[in-house]
Parts: sequence; structure tokens; C-alpha cells
Amino acid sequence: MAGNAKWSDVRPQLVAELGGEQMVAEARHRQQVYIDAYRLAERRSALGLTQAEVAERMGVTKGRVSQIERGEVSTVDVIARYVQAIGGQLQIAAVFGDDHYVLRGTGTDAA
Repeated sequence: MAGNAKWSDVRPQLVAELGGEQMVAEARHRQQVYIDAYRLAERRSALGLTQAEVAERMGVTKGRVSQIERGEVSTVDVIARYVQAIGGQLQIAAVFGDDHYVLRGTGTDAA
């Protein structure tokens, strides 16, 4: 298999072409936001809820719910309201290696 390059040899060039480590990190973040939003939309659908029903529960437009489900979210409060509208509870945790604490004073865990 001569000619196969090692990832450790190729990665630096690709990172440079993408604009550096910060650009790679930002792309990873955008990808994760999209995945998270998609998973919430899947959950809503599995629960048999429409975007219109969630919008009514949240007091927003169906278009805003669509934006949320595409990852266009401005605050944690918006995510918490969406999760509550589909019957869930958003929790925020502080993670320290293997140890974590659910932060209950954030206002996101109230039903």
C-alpha cells in the first residue's frame, strides 16, 4: 500500500488550507450545533408534535421553530423553552474529568 499518507502528515496541510486551527474548531462547533438541533427535531417528530404545535407552546412562530431546528439559536433560554415545549427538561452540567454537577440554579431545569 505504498502511497498512502498518514493522517498526522496530511492534517497540518489541510488545517492550513482551511484557515488554521481556530477555523477547524469553529467548523466542528457549527457541525455539533447542527447535529444537536437535528436530534431535537427528530425527538419532536417522534413525539408526534408538529412545528406549529411547538411554536404555539413556545409563543413563537413556526418559522422560529424551524430556525431552532436548524441550529439557529441565540440563547440557552431558547433551547430550554424548546425542550420544555416538547416535554423535556434542559439541564446544564459542569464537567470536571469523570465528575460532573448538574447546575440547578440556572433556571433551565424548571418545568
